[in-house]
Amino acid sequence: MTKSINPKIDDASSPTKGLGAKADEKVGEVARKVSQAAASAQETVKAMAGKGEHHLHETAERVGHAISEITTKAVHEAQEAAEKVAHGAKEIAHKVQHRSAELAGKADKRKAP
Repeated sequence: MTKSINPKIDDASSPTKGLGAKADEKVGEVARKVSQAAASAQETVKAMAGKGEHHLHETAERVGHAISEITTKAVHEAQEAAEKVAHGAKEIAHKVQHRSAELAGKADKRKAP
């Protein structure tokens, strides 16, 4: 009886031996796909980081350019204001000098008789 049961057990277990090998193969395949997906995700993250760094660099350049323009405009306006003040001061000094000469001339006329 033992002899007749063993072949039946062997016959019944042989499909499961093939399933184990197939399962190992599938697990290896899944592991490779997960590894490839992880590598792809890592490359995507690196690419996004590179784009983010590039974008940050461009933004910094734009801000620097804007600050430079604002500073240049402020300096130019300050120079114009200083020139206007200097011109106004020269005009006032000239008027004062002219008025002073007029008053001195009137004073001389009063003393002259």
